[in-house]
Amino acid sequence: MAQLLQVGRTFRSATGVPHQFALRVYVPAEELDAVYAPLLPRALPPEEAGVNELTEQLARLAEPGEEPLPPAVEPLWTLPFSAAPRGRDMLAAGVGDFPVYHPPQRLRRSLRLVALAEEEGGQPLPNLLIPEDVVRAAGEQVTREHFVPVHARQSAFTVPMAWFALFTPEDHTESFHHGNRVHRCAVPVDTATLRVAHAAQVVEDAGGEDLEELADDLTHLGRWLGAFSANSLVVLHYGALADPFQPDESPQDFEDAVELLASRDANGAAVAFRRLMHRWLPLAHLESAS
Repeated sequence: MAQLLQVGRTFRSATGVPHQFALRVYVPAEELDAVYAPLLPRALPPEEAGVNELTEQLARLAEPGEEPLPPAVEPLWTLPFSAAPRGRDMLAAGVGDFPVYHPPQRLRRSLRLVALAEEEGGQPLPNLLIPEDVVRAAGEQVTREHFVPVHARQSAFTVPMAWFALFTPEDHTESFHHGNRVHRCAVPVDTATLRVAHAAQVVEDAGGEDLEELADDLTHLGRWLGAFSANSLVVLHYGALADPFQPDESPQDFEDAVELLASRDANGAAVAFRRLMHRWLPLAHLESAS
């Protein structure tokens, strides 16, 4: 790992794995499970936390002797509640700003993927890459997290369409890391939950086999967010691959499609959905090429 100690400096403009996109929920300290409480003093802003995560991943890939799974203990990510534009509006009513925290839970989420592959059958690859005893030992490390909600969803090379139901263009924010723009969308969880519930109902009412999967995705997304309080934020962290089309107009396209479906304009909704999909098609092609 010695040759990678300077990776943060070498890739100082990076804030995470470029092709990875994530929905992350940030909660107030008092709502964070006790298992994460010791990590509060060392919480990092997303830009630094992303570099820390990227450094660890590169080191693990470069060193054959390294553990094949992410570490059990990682720094929390933190943002002020005012990082969300609508959060600032809420605070303007007289409530003081406060920090919210995100536990990355990468080891727990990795183990869930291994378990899913085992349940589905016919996919022995995870077991070939990760010895069973390593998986078992890692599982013991995250035992205390089993009853804690998963605070993140992740996708490679593209953003699942349903995620855009949570946001509007006004939720887009920018920060700077070593002179580079970092893009994300952030909104209070209660606002996002109302939006996704409305979208799920409209899509379900519209019917049609081509919308069934989207309706299911929206419903599951709403249930996931239901585990968190109104004092939490849900944040879409973009991978750097999406920088060429920032600020992203996908939330507006999705909102347009839902409104058109609600007014029974199926053709207009299809046009809006196609606009959204075509924007992300080049990144999907990159995934195929890789």
